[in-house]
Amino acid sequence: MAATTPHGHRDAATLTVAELAEEIAFCADAYYRDGQAPISDPTYDALVERLRSLAPDHPLLQRVGAAPAEDVAKVAHSRPMLSLDKCTSEEGFWAWFRGLLAQTTDRANSARLDEEARAWAATDQGALVVTPKIDGLACALRYEHGALAQAATRGDGLIGEDVTTNVRAIPSLPARLAMTSAVEIRGEVYLPLTAFAAVQDQFANPRNLAAGILKAKERAALGPERLAFFAYDLIGVDAGSEADKLRRLAVLGFIVPPWRRISAIDAPTVYAHYLTARPGDDFEADGVVIRADDLALFARAGATAHHPRAAIAWKFPAGSGTTFLDGVHWSVARTGTITPVALVRPVSLDGATVTRATLHNLSNLRRLGLRAGDQVELVRRGGVIPHVERVVAAAETTPLEPPALCPACGAPTAIAQRDDGKGRVVEVLACTQPAACVAARSRSLLHFCQTVEMEGWGDKVVEGLVDLELAATPADLFDLSAADLSLLPRSGPATVANLLTQRDKARTVPLPTLLVALGIPALGRQTAALLATRASLAAIRALAPDDITRLLSVGAKSTKTAQAIHSGLAERADVIDELLRHVEVVAAPDAGASRSGHLAGVVAVFTGTLARMGRREAQKWVQERGGVAGDAVTAETTHLIVGGGELDAAQASSKLKKARKLRDAGQAIEIVDEAAFFAASADGGDR
Repeated sequence: MAATTPHGHRDAATLTVAELAEEIAFCADAYYRDGQAPISDPTYDALVERLRSLAPDHPLLQRVGAAPAEDVAKVAHSRPMLSLDKCTSEEGFWAWFRGLLAQTTDRANSARLDEEARAWAATDQGALVVTPKIDGLACALRYEHGALAQAATRGDGLIGEDVTTNVRAIPSLPARLAMTSAVEIRGEVYLPLTAFAAVQDQFANPRNLAAGILKAKERAALGPERLAFFAYDLIGVDAGSEADKLRRLAVLGFIVPPWRRISAIDAPTVYAHYLTARPGDDFEADGVVIRADDLALFARAGATAHHPRAAIAWKFPAGSGTTFLDGVHWSVARTGTITPVALVRPVSLDGATVTRATLHNLSNLRRLGLRAGDQVELVRRGGVIPHVERVVAAAETTPLEPPALCPACGAPTAIAQRDDGKGRVVEVLACTQPAACVAARSRSLLHFCQTVEMEGWGDKVVEGLVDLELAATPADLFDLSAADLSLLPRSGPATVANLLTQRDKARTVPLPTLLVALGIPALGRQTAALLATRASLAAIRALAPDDITRLLSVGAKSTKTAQAIHSGLAERADVIDELLRHVEVVAAPDAGASRSGHLAGVVAVFTGTLARMGRREAQKWVQERGGVAGDAVTAETTHLIVGGGELDAAQASSKLKKARKLRDAGQAIEIVDEAAFFAASADGGDR
């Protein structure tokens, strides 16, 4: 349902101070107390900044969180749980850092403050600790005699809500601490994105759902065992610095967020690193938290009623925003699936102007109940493709319905139920005649050209060939003559010659590449490489699903994957036969190869910065020796090769975390540094 706020349909610039305060208070109560977000974060921040500009001393600007509801058990905090001041630019960061220098030294009136701040930034006294700003719920955990005695939300900073029962169920928290004295751990409760993926069609965002789970008096849609906790503060133990706190928390058994101790001069670079790393994170972060590492300096800086002066949140570019829906475009994929795409008025997300957003599938379109003219919130979670999160204000128009005819070819459409790959069944729209559908054929041919690396054979060329009825299958591409290609718009002799050269290079194709080029959804690059190193094309085509399962051995999903591969190969039998008239398929190295195949059976994934060679070069090096080089850690991975000293770093990449988790679960996966792997593998030595 569309959320309603007191003045939600008016621009912040038109609101009075009283109206701004009413709007902010309403949204803060909904967010902090009820776990709901009536408006997007950027919209809320704009309201706060507008109020600050009109009434900088307004008491609402000093408010922290929201008071707990009347009907819940309350906990008084041992010391206030404050919020954070915010900045959104490098200029804002340096303004905070100059202020920190001025507040903690006698140089407040120095005319050379900027120059001195830059110099101080390079000293150890000016060192900072940086962590991601997790989008979760701040929580304080009190341990007594080594056991969790009480857990409370932040509430209004002074009084929080007792959530001890649900926090005890969070599996990542240590069962007992190796200490008997009382200690308090503060951190963030959040819902991992992998857990949220299973129910994202039913809930607005991970933070809201985490709040509902944490505060639930009865079991929610997901149990508290799906929550996780990042610890970032330690109270009741003498520590030398913020970095020392994080190290001690890790020793006690808590999971700490990925952190770095840096010179302030490096803060912009480190901020960019965290922003770039977002797509690989299993948590939602909307910025980084930067704190003075020196605890004495932190104490001297003091705090306002709202935030400590020696810490700041440097927010990422807005990953969400509101705009208006103009309509829906129905995009036909190479398989014939027709996916709804929202067409919206331009809005800036993460610094990019967005005019289109995915709606995923028909089920999601119907859940949202979209109408042309709706005001919608768009989210670019983790830096990936933007999607429509929810309707903010519904238009008084007719709900949008799926087309009865394929928008590309005019054939009837049909609604089918499919597994979305996340354990859920969703409704999808599809063209009933994909083999004859011009759009599906174009997408299928384009996938083939891109996979076999036929440079120059882009969407315009492929669509032109389909429109002229010169090509319908990949095999048709190899029958095209110079005269055929010259019929394409703007195809002079040089262009035609290049197209033919690139096409003829593809007459010799490695078996793994051919398997991927067939466009079977279950047959990705890593799976194709595994099959190709264990059987020939003829043997693969003759395999029964059970045989494919044994070859892949990818756990619980292997049976379904094997069946999909078997069906896909059978459906494309004629296409494969026709292709074999034109192309020579080169088999992958197998275990019988001599020195060149001594890595047969190895499925290697690289992470970190390699010193010896680039990532793609390293993958090729493994493939040339009979191994398989994957891009992601899966149940098939046998080796994770770690570069850049990451094995000993304070923070681990998502690949390293997953590999460790699989190893702890009993999978035979080796985690080795780059030097050890290349030394053992170069001459076929022990691995």
